Amino acid sequence: MKNFNHYAEREEFSAFKEFFLKYGQYKEIKKKEYFAQQGFQTGNGAYIQEGLFRYVCTDDRGCEHIVGYSFAGEYVGDYPACLRREKAMVSIQAATNSIIYYAPAEEMRKFFTANEANQQLERILAEELFVQTYKRLLDVYCKTPTELYWDLVSRYPDFQNYITLREVASFLRVTPETISHIRKKIE
Repeated sequence: MKNFNHYAEREEFSAFKEFFLKYGQYKEIKKKEYFAQQGFQTGNGAYIQEGLFRYVCTDDRGCEHIVGYSFAGEYVGDYPACLRREKAMVSIQAATNSIIYYAPAEEMRKFFTANEANQQLERILAEELFVQTYKRLLDVYCKTPTELYWDLVSRYPDFQNYITLREVASFLRVTPETISHIRKKIE
């Protein structure tokens, strides 16, 4: 199955996965437990062995918005905040019981500066995250809710087993009723 976050499919990232599996700390995270919390210092990145994480941004009014997901076989973390030693811009919460291998930002910095190949990998990671963000921005402006929903289905067909209708609506920036109408059209 394709990864939800396409960058994780790239062959170059096998070295990053190996880094976490070899040097990272094994941790089981229960559903609803936080890996990072918005507004607090965050210092870890991780490889997801099993499970699913949601990225949640709380606005100034206290409303939560689902802004992303990371699934098994992918990486989780607030990359900019972690590597720049800043407070997390999002909360990252386990949506299911999950198993991760995590490493502190300082260890990731050492990994990325260890050799030219790893420096190249860090550049590719930054580029991929930029492209992913840019594409999401364009999709929000240029695609219909139905097209966005179909993109989600094609990228992760069994997401409905793990993500509630309300979360899907938040992620796609529509109402839960809109998602219900889209699903009815499909059936």
